[in-house]
Amino acid sequence: PGVAQTSKPNAAIPMHTIGSVTRGSFRSVLQPAVDVSLSARAAGIIDVILVHEGQHVDSGQSIMSLDSDQERAEIALAEAALRGARAEMERAAAELDRIERLRSDNIYSEKQLLDAKTLAEIARSRHDQGTASVELARVRLANRTLKSPISGILLKTNKLVGEAVDRYETVAQVVDVTSLEMVVFCDARYFSLFTTGQRVDVRVLKTAEDQPIVSGLVVHTDPIVDPASGTFRVKVKIERSPEAVPGLSALLIAPSSEPIDSQR
Repeated sequence: PGVAQTSKPNAAIPMHTIGSVTRGSFRSVLQPAVDVSLSARAAGIIDVILVHEGQHVDSGQSIMSLDSDQERAEIALAEAALRGARAEMERAAAELDRIERLRSDNIYSEKQLLDAKTLAEIARSRHDQGTASVELARVRLANRTLKSPISGILLKTNKLVGEAVDRYETVAQVVDVTSLEMVVFCDARYFSLFTTGQRVDVRVLKTAEDQPIVSGLVVHTDPIVDPASGTFRVKVKIERSPEAVPGLSALLIAPSSEPIDSQR
């Protein structure tokens, strides 16, 4: 079945659009170009939610945090052990330096020098282990905080304060709505009409009477036609505007069969 025509003079859908496609469709929905589902890196109880749904977040900004009393205690314990290891390393290093200076006077034997070097190396190893333990404890604490990897809008959260979260459970969704994307699956007959970097027209189907045409940029085309469906995928990037907002249906207007001018 074809697509119904509108009463506007320039609203007619061209020949090379969805009405002439037998497999696949040039019709899609405008979606945020970046849509990230955030998962918790650790299990726990949500202690605080720092950003409300609909608010803007910057890349790296904390969104929520889990209870972390145990992790903070582990950091304190690891730092205390590190201080002891550092003092032992400094003492062993000073002893080794003293023995090396007096070794030339034959006050200490070769075995005593070797033992001092061994003790200094063991002390240094314990200090390094203590440093790693502190870093590990800090990583565990950092994993209790969920941060946004992108700048965008916190679309929704799946949990409330006081609720339990499992490890790798999806708890929030962040989207970047500054640019939009539509993905269409086209019939193989149109394979030669699209190239990456090509400018195309997109009809936004707001209402039956209001169907503005906006410009889009082809950012991806499948290099082959899927043999199972006989279609290939085309991704089009569209800048957000009053005419193009997330969630609206849209129709990709395929170019004519003439050679494509990617600079158009």
